Amino acid sequence: MIDEPAAGATPARNEQPDARVAAATAHWAARFTANGTDYGDFAATIKRITRWDDWCREWGATARRYEDVAREAEGDGKALTAGGAWRRAALAWHWGKFVFVDHPDEQRAAHERAVDCYRRGAATLDPPARLVHVPYAGTTLAAYLRVPARSAASTAPAASTAGATPAPPVVIMVPGLDSTKEELQATAEYFLARGLATIAVDGPGQGEAEYDLPIEPAYEKVSTAIIDYLASRGDVSSDDIGLFGVSLGGYYAARCAAYEPRIRATVALAGPYQFDFDWASLPPQTRATFQARSRAATEDEARARAAQLTLKDAAAMITRPLLVVGGGRDAIVPAYHAERLAKEAPAAQLLLYPDGSHGITSHAFESRSRMADWLSARLAS
Repeated sequence: MIDEPAAGATPARNEQPDARVAAATAHWAARFTANGTDYGDFAATIKRITRWDDWCREWGATARRYEDVAREAEGDGKALTAGGAWRRAALAWHWGKFVFVDHPDEQRAAHERAVDCYRRGAATLDPPARLVHVPYAGTTLAAYLRVPARSAASTAPAASTAGATPAPPVVIMVPGLDSTKEELQATAEYFLARGLATIAVDGPGQGEAEYDLPIEPAYEKVSTAIIDYLASRGDVSSDDIGLFGVSLGGYYAARCAAYEPRIRATVALAGPYQFDFDWASLPPQTRATFQARSRAATEDEARARAAQLTLKDAAAMITRPLLVVGGGRDAIVPAYHAERLAKEAPAAQLLLYPDGSHGITSHAFESRSRMADWLSARLAS
C-alpha cells in the first residue's frame, strides 16, 4: 500500500532536491514528456519532490488524480476521456516505480497500479492495445499487440483467403532496463501510422516479468519465442518482422539481429555495446536497478554481470539491415557505443544526433519518424 501524501507535505519552493532527485530530473525529463506525460504534470510533480524517498509517493499523487478523472468519465459514459485518463495514471505510476528499487514493497505496489490502470485504458487506443501472452521458458511474457485497422478483422491462424487483406508486417518492441511495454506505446504510434503492427513485450527483468525472471543477456531467446508466437497468429505477417529496442533494449535488439535470422530489419536506439564500459558514471538509480533486476547480491557482482551484456562477438554476425541510433549528448550510453557497433556490424547504418539525449527524446518526433520510415521501407518490400 502506498501512503497518500500527508497534508502540508509539499516542500517549500526554495528547498533544493537531493542528489538522486536532481539526477533523475536531469536524465529523464525529456523522456517523461516524450512518452505521454503532460509537461504540466511533470513540472508540478517534480516541484513537490525534494527527497528521493518521496519520489514514488508524489508520482502516485499525480496518478490518483487521473484515476479520479477516469472514474468520473466512466460514470458519465465518456469512454475516450476515461481511457486517456487511465493511461496517464498508468504512466505516472510507472515514473514513480521505474528506478525506485530502494523500497521494494512501495515500488511493486506502484507497478501493479501502473499495469492495472493501463489495461483499463488500452482498449480506447486507436488501434486498441490487446493484451496477449507469449509462451517463454515454462511461463508467459505479457505483451501489447496492436494491429492497424485495415487487417484487424483477420484473426484466425490459418492460410490467407483469396481476396483477403494481407496481414501487415509487425515490429517487435523491446523495452530497456527501466522501461516497459506501456511506455513504448508513444513510439508504437509512429510504426502504426505507417501500416506496421506492433507487439511490445515485457521480457526477463522488464515490466511484468521483472519480479520473476532476471535479466537475460542472450535476449535472442526472447525474440525467438515472440516470433514463434507471432507465427501462430493470422493477423500479422510472420515473414515480415522488424525489431526495435531502446536503451538496454538497443543492446537486446542487436543481439537478436545477430542470432535470430527471421528478423528482417532492426533498429538499435541508444543501446550499449557493452554495459559495464561506463558503469561508474551511470546514475546511481540505474546501477541499483540493474543490480536488482539481474539478481546480483552486490554492486561488484552487478558490474560483473553487466560485462556479460556485450556485442563483442555478436556485432560481426549482423548481416541483415541494422539502423544504429545514438545521441552525442547521451550521458547514460555515450555515442561511442553506437559508433563502435555501426563500425563492426557489416549491415549497419549509423544515425547520430550530435545534440541528442539518451533515447533521442530531445528530438522525439524527428528521430521516431526517421526510424519508422526506415523500418517501413525494409519490411513488406
